[in-house]
Amino acid sequence: MKKITSTREDYVRAIHCLGEQGVQVRIIDIARYLSLARSTVSERVHDLERARLIKTNRSGGITLTTRGHGLAEKLTYKHRLIEVFLHTVLDIPSSDIHAEAHKLEHAFSDKVIERLAKFLGNPDVDPHGKKIKK
Repeated sequence: MKKITSTREDYVRAIHCLGEQGVQVRIIDIARYLSLARSTVSERVHDLERARLIKTNRSGGITLTTRGHGLAEKLTYKHRLIEVFLHTVLDIPSSDIHAEAHKLEHAFSDKVIERLAKFLGNPDVDPHGKKIKK
């Protein structure tokens, strides 16, 4: 099985975030979300399907597999926890923390995230009011 790269993680998390909005996720939605060309996204979607992280249906809808959903939940947990840290400890404005957290979510190990959660008192919500689920 191929390694889960940060690029794959970005796509899986994008599909997860779009799915949370209650829409059927399509290639065009992912392209807009990630600011990429449809052709680029199309190639990556096939790769994610081969890696068994997503499933596609006949109408072009894309859903996460159980494995993909687990990865997306883990990344979202990391992302939101890092946002709390950036905002509450480093006093970075909430308008700036998303981009920084996105960069850091790929770099922080599970061990560091566990310690960060403990340090922060295991917060329930991020600075945007979204639930933090482990």
